[in-house]
Amino acid sequence: METSNRVEMILDQLYNDPANPAGFAGVNQLWTEARKKDASIKKKDVEEYLEGNRTYTIHRPRRVHFKRSITYPSGYMTDVQCDLADFQKLSRQNNGKKYALVAIDVLSKRVFAEPVRTKKSNDMVDAFEKILSRMEMHPHRIFSDKGTEFRSKEIMDFFRKKDIEKYTATFSEVKASLAERCIRNIKQRLYRFMSEKHTLKWTEALPKIVEAINHSKCRVLGGLRPIDVSFNNAKEIREMVFGPIEKNKPRKKARFKEE
Repeated sequence: METSNRVEMILDQLYNDPANPAGFAGVNQLWTEARKKDASIKKKDVEEYLEGNRTYTIHRPRRVHFKRSITYPSGYMTDVQCDLADFQKLSRQNNGKKYALVAIDVLSKRVFAEPVRTKKSNDMVDAFEKILSRMEMHPHRIFSDKGTEFRSKEIMDFFRKKDIEKYTATFSEVKASLAERCIRNIKQRLYRFMSEKHTLKWTEALPKIVEAINHSKCRVLGGLRPIDVSFNNAKEIREMVFGPIEKNKPRKKARFKEE
């Protein structure tokens, strides 16, 4: 049975709002938010709605598996993974911004993102400065892949001044898995947004989409949202997600090394 006009209006309102946790998201997130509006809405209604939505189906994710590394955080905002999202083809429509620097707290899954003009050190330092200013505290450690934009002398000097330890993947094929997965989620929502709104200006929607992700329930966190994690419940969350610290044994061959 096709979704009713009333249900479709609710789903339209939620899905097409980039600031909503359900904005340009998937089935489960849209269903969660839809039931807050109308508890009678079924998961099948949401699936049917999205299957008929061109912006959802055209940007359906393709699953590709890479070697991944597990980062065991010592607490809230102590360990952060980062990576660059590539938007070079859309730079002309976004004031020359070619990339987005994305950082994610390993424990809370809290996301931070900032548009970047180039991979040059001055642009990267400026983007990191802005991201760090939004965090409740500076992380103890930052992890990245082997990209040269994360390893320049200027960047390393910047981290040292901030008293942040910098770790880099030991092999080029190893990814900062959380950050890479987060970028895929951000891009998926952004491209759906741009398709729906007939725009190529991703920089305007990025803050809203990041905020929506941080307000979305996370399965790994037991249904909590990233913004629900704090210094007060960090120990409890850490043990739930990663187990007791004494059981987090390091790999025989480390996949990240300190710079």
